[in-house]
Amino acid sequence: MLPLHDACSVAHLQSGQMHVTRSCLHALTLLLTTILIVGACGAPATIEFKPSATAPVVRASATPRATLDPAAACEDCWPLSGLPTTSGAATDRRPLVIKIDNAPPARPHYGITQADMVFEIIVEGGVTRLAAFFQAQDPATIGSVRSARLVDRSLTPMVRGALVYSGTSAYAWNLISKDADQGKYIELSADHADGYYRVNFRAAPYNLFTTAANQRKNLTQLKAATANDIPKWGFLVSQDHPATLAGMSGGIAATEISIPYRSDTSAVSYQYDAASRTYSRFQNSAGRAVRDVDAVTNKPVAATDVVIIQTEIWEVQDIVDAAGAFSNDMRMTGTGSATVFRDGLRQDGTWSRKDDLSPFVFKNAAGEQILLSPGQPWIHVIPNEMKVTSQ
Repeated sequence: MLPLHDACSVAHLQSGQMHVTRSCLHALTLLLTTILIVGACGAPATIEFKPSATAPVVRASATPRATLDPAAACEDCWPLSGLPTTSGAATDRRPLVIKIDNAPPARPHYGITQADMVFEIIVEGGVTRLAAFFQAQDPATIGSVRSARLVDRSLTPMVRGALVYSGTSAYAWNLISKDADQGKYIELSADHADGYYRVNFRAAPYNLFTTAANQRKNLTQLKAATANDIPKWGFLVSQDHPATLAGMSGGIAATEISIPYRSDTSAVSYQYDAASRTYSRFQNSAGRAVRDVDAVTNKPVAATDVVIIQTEIWEVQDIVDAAGAFSNDMRMTGTGSATVFRDGLRQDGTWSRKDDLSPFVFKNAAGEQILLSPGQPWIHVIPNEMKVTSQ
């Protein structure tokens, strides 16, 4: 760039006033033009002056960034949410699979909106329990923490996770402890792990809480803080995409969803918000639908995808709760019917999963893979006979 002091060297004072020569005015005009061009381009540029030219010639030196295919699966993203990673993000840190109570006295949940993904599972008595997966974010408060179930033996190795829970039945503990001894996953029961505490604003057993930092400290002490082979779920590269992309072609409009869990305590409904492209979650308490809000962030739950996995669920006679209800187990590998709600559309299809180490894969009736929108998916595992309605 032409130095200003060279062009304006002939400026002089006369009668107490500054007078600028014609050459200086030309140089100032040239400098201002250059600044405006560089500011408008927003990228490094090479400025070349030619004596006969009336304006500078601009040669952009920045290489344009390649446009990503909106139908492609994400690459540089968190494996369980599809959200983009930042430079230096620790995508190899072990996910925490935290069991969170979902009975009305345990609501609102603490830390739930910071989970990468959430599974909702039917347990004894027809109520549900949550398995929240935390990797990208670490809430300062998480609760309330409750006991593990047999299905967690399949969900936890799927993400190379650490199972965070408050105990379980003797039958399930026998199996979970063997899994941990065999290196299938890490288990951090409150029966023997540190980092849990009781709060005074809830009655037991709904008052057991923890923090992500406490559980990561446990993992560090076990030399198990990272896992290098966490499989990625199928997510689109961006939340900004046509609704019918990536397996949703032919999907039908569905802005209201009803999942008929136990009506007095657990029935779930979602309402699609087109502006945010998310699903607002409601859950019954005393037979009335109540909006789910995170007590830590005061933010409502807003799922980017709602996924229904249908499978065989059966009672386990060896596990009976205090009310006499049997616990259950369920088939989580192989294939079965699935429904994906994304971008205000419903697409019925299938789920498949090779083994406990593999993620779920969803396909439409034509066999095309359905990719999820980046964000927080809520996955519901329900029995084959349960019907999810939408409109």
